[in-house]
Amino acid sequence: MAKSYKLYAAKRGGSMIVERAFAATKFPLTIVDVAWEDVGWESKALKKINPLGQVPTLVLPDGSVMTESAAIILHLGDRAPEAKLVPAADDPHRAQFLRWLIFLVSAVYPTFTYGDEPKRWLAGDEQAGNKLRASTDDHRKMLWKFVEGQIKGPWFLGDNWSALDIYVWVMSHWRPGRDWMKAECPKLHKIADAVKGQAASKRVAARNS
Repeated sequence: MAKSYKLYAAKRGGSMIVERAFAATKFPLTIVDVAWEDVGWESKALKKINPLGQVPTLVLPDGSVMTESAAIILHLGDRAPEAKLVPAADDPHRAQFLRWLIFLVSAVYPTFTYGDEPKRWLAGDEQAGNKLRASTDDHRKMLWKFVEGQIKGPWFLGDNWSALDIYVWVMSHWRPGRDWMKAECPKLHKIADAVKGQAASKRVAARNS
């Protein structure tokens, strides 16, 4: 039996993206849930393998550690091309996949990093924190509307399903939420709904409930 990967996860967080991606492969996966209260620089569960205390943190079968969801997705794409998570190197959709994967993790995702716990970055200044959260929320809406205007559907890459659709499904549950996305970004909302209806997604959602 192949040695299992081990994923350190926090329910309904970014690790859910990696969990769903693994569900598209045949690789064995052990999941270790970390309480949100123990995520971060002072994490007891993660400090020995990831001093930043972030999820997802993935321990590979050889014992090495990977962090960053985009890196993990690309790794799975290399290891399990049949899962269709990542377009092949000679696929005409490859360049756009890479563009939008990095956009999601470098432009959209940081709005949560700084907006979820803004007082962390502002020496506990609650008033400034509220302003930072409001401004990052507004910026995120602008970014989602930009993406909406760039895609055609039915999937992020047109007719080709990929890990980008998993990102949309998971992130659609975060601020500003599914109702806003349905009203303002209907193509992205349809993608999220389509992924939500997949059997593997239902299992992942149930485990993260």
